[in-house]
Amino acid sequence: MRIVIFSLLTLCSIGILAKGNDHLPGVIIPIQVSQLFDEEHSISVANLPDLIDREEKVGICVSEYITKQSKSYAKIVQNNLYDLIHNFSRIVSKIYGNKPITDETSYDEKVEALAIVQCEAYYKIGVLK
Repeated sequence: MRIVIFSLLTLCSIGILAKGNDHLPGVIIPIQVSQLFDEEHSISVANLPDLIDREEKVGICVSEYITKQSKSYAKIVQNNLYDLIHNFSRIVSKIYGNKPITDETSYDEKVEALAIVQCEAYYKIGVLK
């Protein structure tokens, strides 16, 4: 019985592929998916200098931010900002007066995450030189 069902499914699928998929709207064969993915996610050589420029500018901005914020006295504010972006449940528990969830993320990692977010936003706006 399994052999009969398998052979029928094989014959039907061969027939559909032979006729094309014009009569079945919404059906995409794997080759078409691969072609669509290649077209949408291909990196052209023209965009490569922009990517390099972006990485350089964001990298410089991140390193400057980290050096400036390591001397800062606003550690509580930076921790709250990090929690607001990444751990909103921790902020909510503080507001309601519950015991906040313990956080194992180091201060340096928090500052680096904030630096990346800020520098990426600055680059998108066009502020970085």
